Amino acid sequence: MDSNVLLIVNTRKTIPEGAVTSLLNVLFERGVGIFAFDSASEVIKRSEGSGKVVLIGENEFPENVSFAVVFGGDGSIIRAASLLCRRDVPMVGVNFGAVGYLAELECEDIPEIGRILDGDFQLDVRMMLDAEIRGSDGSSKATLTALNDIVLSNGPVAKLLSFDLLCDGVRLRNYRADGVIAATATGSTAYSLSAGGPILDPSLSAVCVTPICPHSLESRPTVLNGDSVIELNSIQCQKNSVFVTADGREGVKLESGDTLKISRSALTTRLIRLKSSGFLEVLRNKLSGPES
Repeated sequence: MDSNVLLIVNTRKTIPEGAVTSLLNVLFERGVGIFAFDSASEVIKRSEGSGKVVLIGENEFPENVSFAVVFGGDGSIIRAASLLCRRDVPMVGVNFGAVGYLAELECEDIPEIGRILDGDFQLDVRMMLDAEIRGSDGSSKATLTALNDIVLSNGPVAKLLSFDLLCDGVRLRNYRADGVIAATATGSTAYSLSAGGPILDPSLSAVCVTPICPHSLESRPTVLNGDSVIELNSIQCQKNSVFVTADGREGVKLESGDTLKISRSALTTRLIRLKSSGFLEVLRNKLSGPES
């Protein structure tokens, strides 16, 4: 079976042409098929040299893809996850973002991608969450999937939300807050962290429920088992819209009487690891300031 590689480029980032050329040279030398989306056609055409990259439409997906290479930051990897998780295709990220928790490589590490073709790598499997929106009659209205987090929030005008939170059928409490974040361990270093949530090792099977600006000194983030089923009901926000978003996209407006069910997804995101550095080392490098 022929081996193909999918190149995903965040065209909103300034990606040095030399970086793409370096990758393409590694792959051309190994004789693998290379595909990329039309949106990256300009940078691809400037970088492919004597080789050939097959450009495809945004709604297409090539056959026999062994892995994907994502050029961008964590946001680029999260967007790619929504595409690749449904096809069980692993990916490796080349960081051109501000933080880069999920990206494995920097620009100078690109030649290391040849090791993937030799099978010299590890797979880091990350859990994902499903959010099911149900109507007042119990019917399923929409399902969203996220690698980082599911967020319940109000509209453009800040008003308090009121909602009940249940875990595995047990009512934990009523919240009055600007919203709530249900984050995986992967997403614990994203929006949840900014809202005061804890940092979780991404190898943990856990969900962190973090209220956003709670109107109570007693409201604290709660870490639950990854197999827990979380339900938000009795959702109210006076004269304001309420939305559910998955990984900062796919916003769905809730109607009166809707409930939100959050649970572990059957889908996973598979990240290719080539370095020996673990999560704690990455955390130290990304979060700590200059050493004195």
